[in-house]
Formats: sequence, structure tokens, C-alpha cells
Amino acid sequence: MSVLEVTQLRLRGGDVADHTLLQNLSAVRATLQTNSHFYSCIEDPSLLYILGLWPSLEAHHAFLASPARDEVLGPQEQQLEFRWTLHMPLDAMQSLPLDAPVLAITRLVVGHDAVDAYGQAAAKDRQPTVEATRPFNVLHGWRCDAAPGRREALQFTGWETVQAHAAFAEAR
Repeated sequence: MSVLEVTQLRLRGGDVADHTLLQNLSAVRATLQTNSHFYSCIEDPSLLYILGLWPSLEAHHAFLASPARDEVLGPQEQQLEFRWTLHMPLDAMQSLPLDAPVLAITRLVVGHDAVDAYGQAAAKDRQPTVEATRPFNVLHGWRCDAAPGRREALQFTGWETVQAHAAFAEAR
């Protein structure tokens, strides 16, 4: 089963438009062929997000454990600090709202005793969210590599503007 990798990185100084950084990120995308997309964080411009599709969680772990990891990712280590990575099942990158000008990523830790309640609330919230974000996709999923005893829900929404997202969030 293919999995979406979501990684958060922090810039070690510099800026997201730095030519060398963009070259390094593009080189990694070309080498790994994970159809990666790169996003800067609006709330904190020092944060970058990488979204890429791996054939399986095992394939990503095998790459991270391989000697190729340092060769491929090494050039970025002076520019970027690793923060975290998570994975969720995903059929294709086209399921994400990648065509939206603004992408929102929501992470929610859900207690085991609240999984059903979360599912009901998410189902109730789905249609208003789809209407508010139209024409962009809305994607819900569960993290597949969470720590034992932990459940984490993910939601990806696309928005025309930051203001549209903020107004919807405030109204809810």
C-alpha cells in the first residue's frame, strides 16, 4: 500500500526562495521519484513541509536506513533541520488538494475511547468543509505509523486564500 510522507523541516537561517535550497530539494525529488511537493508555512516561514508518495512505509524506512540516504539528503543538512515525519495511506497524490493556492494540514491526536466520536464529528463536518473548499479536494486519513496506543487523524484542505481558511475555522 502506498503511503504519503509528510515531513516538517526548519530552515537553518536563509530563506525559502534560496536558489541552492530549491536546487537541493529538486534534486532529492528527482532522485527519489516520490512526486514530492514542497510548502512553506504561512504562520512560521522558517518551516517547510514536504509531501511525497512512497510505494510503502517499508520502502521509505529502507531508504532512510540505506547508504543512499546520506548521499541524497546530505546536501540539505546545512540548510534544513529535521523536525518530524509521519505517514498515512494514500492512493495517489491527486487525492490531495495540491492545486489550491493554500493547503491546510490538520493533525489531531484522538484518544482510543474517542475514535468513534471523532468519526461521527468528521462525517458531520465533511459536507460543510467540502462546500467551503470547493473546487479543491478534502482528504481525511489516519496516520499509519503512530506510536503504540496513539491514534492521529489527518485532514488536508485546499483554500483560495488564507483569509477564507481563517474565516471558516473561526465560524466553526
